[in-house]
Amino acid sequence: MYESFEQINSTDTAEFLGRVKKVNRTTAALNGELIIKKALNNDYKIKLDFWHSPLGNQQFNYYPMKIPPTGMCDFSKGLWQNYEQFYRDYVTNNLRVGECPMEPRTIQITNHLLDSKMFSEYTPNGLWKVHVIVQTDEGDGFYLVWQMRVYSNGHF
Repeated sequence: MYESFEQINSTDTAEFLGRVKKVNRTTAALNGELIIKKALNNDYKIKLDFWHSPLGNQQFNYYPMKIPPTGMCDFSKGLWQNYEQFYRDYVTNNLRVGECPMEPRTIQITNHLLDSKMFSEYTPNGLWKVHVIVQTDEGDGFYLVWQMRVYSNGHF
């Protein structure tokens, strides 16, 4: 289940305008828009780092699972193929598999719910923080942080 989703810096390359909204007592969805202001080619590297709080008390430990820096074109042709299906029904104008470069656009996110099939069945319970960093070697890019909660019954 989404806990939060926020942009940390850089509104020159992209801007995230959105929030996590409670759908009911046990579910939260992501809503908003991501405005991509520059074409994202292979010079922009995407990297994901994971942090885990087993007790869910905001005391995070770095988790040794990560997605190393990968060019946006390589990402769209490779890893994105495994995850695009989970966003297809909730996100309009999104990155298409194999698209390169990712042209400037506004991506609309409507009631996106996390799906347990997105993650390994061995994903530990607790609170997770994911750092999504997209930037060039010169430092141009953006930085997003999202938090999600994993429960023992496979719900996210």
